[in-house]
Amino acid sequence: MSSNINYLSINENFPVAGQDNDTQVFRDNFDTMKTNFRYAQEEIDDLQDNTAKLNEDNDFANKIIQRAVFQNNIERRVDAGAVTASPTTIDFENGPYQIFRVGADLSFDFLNFPTNINPLLTPGVGKVTVELYGDGSTRTVSFVTSGGAVIKRNSGFPAPFTVSSTDNPVFIEIWRHANDKIFLRYLGQFS
Repeated sequence: MSSNINYLSINENFPVAGQDNDTQVFRDNFDTMKTNFRYAQEEIDDLQDNTAKLNEDNDFANKIIQRAVFQNNIERRVDAGAVTASPTTIDFENGPYQIFRVGADLSFDFLNFPTNINPLLTPGVGKVTVELYGDGSTRTVSFVTSGGAVIKRNSGFPAPFTVSSTDNPVFIEIWRHANDKIFLRYLGQFS
């Protein structure tokens, strides 16, 4: 954005000392300064409202960030705690890493993953890593889609998919982009 502030339009040689100075030039200079202060306020307000901040959260409203180098960053982790309701929602907006402690046989549904409905995210991909724990009993976990998408699993995805360990998590990844498919990838159980 280019600035509208025009400091060159202020007559810096006015008033002239020791002379009777024309009041019109005073008024013109004052009007020019007032106009420049208004432009400055508008531009500062715009910067405060529409730029990234270091001291608060930022929402980029699906704008593309390119040619950025990330170093020493952390992905947000959300611990949903114990879940027993079916379906339990894996919400893309909660972040890229989510933890669930499964306390009953249940199904997971997917919410707010990119779809054809949101052209701003096309051709983006939404990906969430899920860390699953059991409650000591073998719990069967299934996946459903209330939005009508088809679920595709990688060849190593267990059937039936169960969790039981309270200490050794099972990891899966979920991908969805602007199509009618949700992809599930089994990453394994860690001990």
